[in-house]
Amino acid sequence: VPPLLRLPPSVRHRIYLYLGVARWDRFPLVFDLDGSLDPSKQIAFHGLLLSCRSLYIEASALMFSANRFVIHYSHKRSLQPLRNFTPSSLASLASLKIVLNQASCHDRREQESSGKCCEGTGWMGRFGPRCCRDYATHHDGPLGGSHSGAGLVLDEWHRTAEYLAPRMRSRTLELSLVCDLDEREAGLATKVVAPLSLFPELRECHIRLCRSPNAKIAQVAQHSAQQACHRLEPHSPPALSSSSPRLLQLPRELRHQILEYTDLVTPRREIMWTRLERGYHYPPGGCSGDGFAFCPPSRHHGCQFSGCHHQKCINYDVYSSYHDSVGCFCRLRHAAFSSTCRCWAPPTPLFLVCRTLAEDARFVFFSLNRFVAWRRALGAPPPTPPRPSAYPAQRFAASQFLRDIVPANCLRHLRSLEFVFPPYNGQCWPQDGHPALLDWADTLSWAKTRLAVPILTLRLTMAGSRQWPPQPPDERQELSQEQGDQVLAGYRRILSPLACLREHGLAHFYADFVSPWKWRNWMDNAPPEEQNPEAGWQWVLSSQDAMNEEAERFVLGDRYGQFNERTNERRETQWSWS
Repeated sequence: VPPLLRLPPSVRHRIYLYLGVARWDRFPLVFDLDGSLDPSKQIAFHGLLLSCRSLYIEASALMFSANRFVIHYSHKRSLQPLRNFTPSSLASLASLKIVLNQASCHDRREQESSGKCCEGTGWMGRFGPRCCRDYATHHDGPLGGSHSGAGLVLDEWHRTAEYLAPRMRSRTLELSLVCDLDEREAGLATKVVAPLSLFPELRECHIRLCRSPNAKIAQVAQHSAQQACHRLEPHSPPALSSSSPRLLQLPRELRHQILEYTDLVTPRREIMWTRLERGYHYPPGGCSGDGFAFCPPSRHHGCQFSGCHHQKCINYDVYSSYHDSVGCFCRLRHAAFSSTCRCWAPPTPLFLVCRTLAEDARFVFFSLNRFVAWRRALGAPPPTPPRPSAYPAQRFAASQFLRDIVPANCLRHLRSLEFVFPPYNGQCWPQDGHPALLDWADTLSWAKTRLAVPILTLRLTMAGSRQWPPQPPDERQELSQEQGDQVLAGYRRILSPLACLREHGLAHFYADFVSPWKWRNWMDNAPPEEQNPEAGWQWVLSSQDAMNEEAERFVLGDRYGQFNERTNERRETQWSWS
């Protein structure tokens, strides 16, 4: 009997941990079945597995039950390493990720446990999408039915599933399957997921079938994943009834209270709309976004509803390296399904049940959320630089939101609005007579009688006033006095039309304008005796406070002191922590 086997099991277990069979903190190690990308990283316990049968069974049971195993078909055009596993190893296998074809996110060169999504961007959006920036040559193309290798991939996957399935234990395996198809290949998606029916009940199942969102393919992924985990309820046809739904028999007030517990109201009661992306979006949270800031505890609950591709991180430190993520299976970014994705999406079905329920849903949706409208999403890559002397659009995003996005009969439901304008340089702000300014004034004149102005809270934000500086070509490090005055003039041109809301009794108005000189490198060129960062920063903050108060007094008039107490709490918005 080897001396190691004479030790108590608990002591042997500690030895296995010291050898690297598993981690002490119980986070899974990631083993690439195609071989390590770093030749210097070798398995230190390989000799232990070859020493004797008893030690192999004990150590391999720990290794396969505590770690994640990943294989990419495209590397060797084969899944043979999976078929090399022994029955005892497969019985202990707890986490397996099979990448048949990947068009983003799941490249071998990307740390498999990072959880990052290629569709994301760099910090504060100053870089383009990650796959375009760093990994464009490391991804496969979408797999189509006419692709020469599609049949080989499916045959290899089916052969491997036939070997694995009978040797797996029920409710033990967490299986992740990635096969990015052409978005027109909904029929091929059913062939990809068909081998899953051979497996016993899975503990968890994550499926991704297309890089871009596709409702039909995503439905195939969802049905297959839920069926693999035995979470599908038996289908029973609804009972026929000539009477109206029971929900509609309740008083309107009760129906509204019930709908408040649906996704019509976001966890942070804030929704973003951007002109470039279209549609409504949930603002990314501080600790689940791509930034490095911790979110306040009062907001932390909402972080679980965005950025699911690295959700495991928010339970620990921001710098925990995302050890426990299976990668990106986000239903908003891809045609995928995963129980880990809880990302908020507009509950469209609630608006399609019937006319009465649609009216109730619109009331709850527009009255209980704050709506933030601006040109592009937070963290999105900056658009093509506009010409130095021209505003880049004929309309403001705020005008488009009021006129074209919110139904005219729903404007009266709005209770909280925020309009965000990009931090353009002085030359890019629209001048007097510009079509965007004329349309802005006309839109406000049209909307003032349709909005419930006496109960409306309006915020006007000139972006750049928080933690991110303006990006090229709008940087302000060398801003002159004349250019700064042009920025302030741009603020006033946008602010002036809002005076029409004063006569209708606007409830609250808050301005968040950045000082044009906030990001100027005035300290670099100042004499040594004047280089006092604290004094300069205090001057910027005081000038911003004075500018914001002046703007609020202009819009509210004599009602400012009664309705617009300036507190720090009322000036904070959720998206500003993103």
